[in-house]
Amino acid sequence: MGVLANMKKGFFIGELSRRVGIPPHTIRYYERLGLINPPERSETHYRVYSQDDEVRLRFIKQAKLFGLSLDEIKEIIGLRAGGVAPCEHLKRLIKRHLDDLDQHIRELVAFRNELARRYEKLTSTQDIPAGTICGFIEREELPLEEAND
Repeated sequence: MGVLANMKKGFFIGELSRRVGIPPHTIRYYERLGLINPPERSETHYRVYSQDDEVRLRFIKQAKLFGLSLDEIKEIIGLRAGGVAPCEHLKRLIKRHLDDLDQHIRELVAFRNELARRYEKLTSTQDIPAGTICGFIEREELPLEEAND
């Protein structure tokens, strides 16, 4: 089968890249990870991707908008390939991500408050103490959990 006949069956990587908005090197990376199946090859050994590959890449792109890692996306694809509807699994993944984000936000707010407290102390100090590098930092007390590290 010639290259022209293969083109009717699918796309070279550049065309697929333009169609799905994913760079060619990322498509090859997804192939190495097993997120998409290895494509057929033309007589000249170019990769020829199918409509199924295009659908899969669009799915991966959309799944990333849910904050899913490539490993999690691969799990979902594997569940579907095994005949299992992955939506309940997806719900659990998203809930876990939300919980993790909420915890991270709490930590960031606490850090922001601590940093604001230190900034206020720095700007209200008339004489910054001398130190080896910066006396203000060297003499600042660490929070209890960090002082024990």
